[in-house]
Amino acid sequence: MSSTQGYSITTRRLRLRCKHPEWLRLTQKFYNKIERFYYELLLKNPQLWDLNSQKILRELEVLSIPGRNKKEPEEPLPWEKVPLYFRRAAANAGIAAAKSHCTRMETAPGRKAGQLNSAVVYYKGMYRDFYPDEITLKVWDGSQWQWLHCRLYGRELPQDAQLMSPSVVFENGFVMLHVPVKETVHDTSSVKQRLSEERNLCSVQFTNSDAFAVGTVMNSKGQELSAKFWNGGKEYSHHCRQLTEKIEKSRRSMGGSQPGRPNQKYWMHLKHLAEHYAHKVSTEIVRYCEEQAVSVIVLPKYNENYTKYVMVSSGDWSPIHLSTRIRQYLSYKAWKSGIIVIEVHANDISSVCAKCGKKVIFTDKKTNEYVCEDGHRGSRYLNSARNMGKKCLIQFGKHVG
Repeated sequence: MSSTQGYSITTRRLRLRCKHPEWLRLTQKFYNKIERFYYELLLKNPQLWDLNSQKILRELEVLSIPGRNKKEPEEPLPWEKVPLYFRRAAANAGIAAAKSHCTRMETAPGRKAGQLNSAVVYYKGMYRDFYPDEITLKVWDGSQWQWLHCRLYGRELPQDAQLMSPSVVFENGFVMLHVPVKETVHDTSSVKQRLSEERNLCSVQFTNSDAFAVGTVMNSKGQELSAKFWNGGKEYSHHCRQLTEKIEKSRRSMGGSQPGRPNQKYWMHLKHLAEHYAHKVSTEIVRYCEEQAVSVIVLPKYNENYTKYVMVSSGDWSPIHLSTRIRQYLSYKAWKSGIIVIEVHANDISSVCAKCGKKVIFTDKKTNEYVCEDGHRGSRYLNSARNMGKKCLIQFGKHVG
């Protein structure tokens, strides 16, 4: 096993409550003004664009902040007594916005950012007394800086992890504290090294049936050790259908003249429903892989046109459509557990039998079963997962029996 350690960074979202939430709004407005100032300043100095962000920040500070010699800067910051780390966080946000602008200029010349509305990032010095259920933030009340005590609600933060600079985010009427959490990953070995050490892999195929996904665990010789179906697709589609029917009913009752999205609460419910099931399925896959001592997860890779066709034809609230989000969550959750996720081209994985290698002659899409020339039959999704796992092993030079 690799002795080299790595890390993963994930963001935890905590509900934040305090006596003066309006101060948090005022702080963000002030933050965005400073962000805009440095955004404009960087655009005025294109000679700085090719530098890295740290050097750009230094050069912008020289242009805007008096040095030790008290010399008046060329573009003085129009606000006094701005805390150092507050200013630097806002400046970094402005630099990121300006770099994004420079990238967009290549495809949309002359385009410029509208209102900047970045969340306030609190560097050290701008917060203190950070505990699992509370934090004290330095905020702007409109006339002076104050220390504001806040209560936190949500999942507990990992004890052995490093908590990085939090940010205050306003979400649908709630105030949230987003906390980047840096955790150690003890195994960062490559896929080739893992398979050379004869560790197990899990091949996962996504479906548009009741099973969100089907997985098969193989050893390094291609022998199947276990198989698993992660169900709930019909339940998910049913809940989504109920919500979309309510949205459509509301739209008809308003004569289609309602501005924006009718019944925003239902749209948010759909969004949260998708997030819930994607987190649930991805977590279950990772837990299963941990139980089976899996070191590599293999996912199918399709060409872009085929993916678009499948997503459009299946609908926005189908089990297969959720596979994109499941993949996204699976990648970072698996990495945290020391498992690597890779993709293998899905060419021909459904056209041959994984048991004998003969051609598949019949596929029943109602029962999701296949039959091959030798008479083998079974789940077509499980058959595809098996072929994909074997294909991965062959690509990495392993002999498959």
